[in-house]
Amino acid sequence: MKRGFLYGLGTFLILGVIAGLFQFITAHDSVSVIVALVLMPMSVLVVRAARKAPPNRSKIYAVIGWLLGFIAIDAVILGIVGIVMFMH
Repeated sequence: MKRGFLYGLGTFLILGVIAGLFQFITAHDSVSVIVALVLMPMSVLVVRAARKAPPNRSKIYAVIGWLLGFIAIDAVILGIVGIVMFMH
């Protein structure tokens, strides 16, 4: 499940890079370039760690791990927003 989680997280980070570059091309937003430059090395490190991780026990564990990895950052952001909204 670890390998699937890391591949899901890597997919999310790679899509974040693509979205940041697309945002820069369409809106000329400099913050999006900074986000893309930060996410690029992170995605490389995560994908390398995923390749070194042991293989999954079954396909269903791989799919569940990938889904959990893909939505992990969204869940953290949602939790932070919920805490901030609750404190105000």
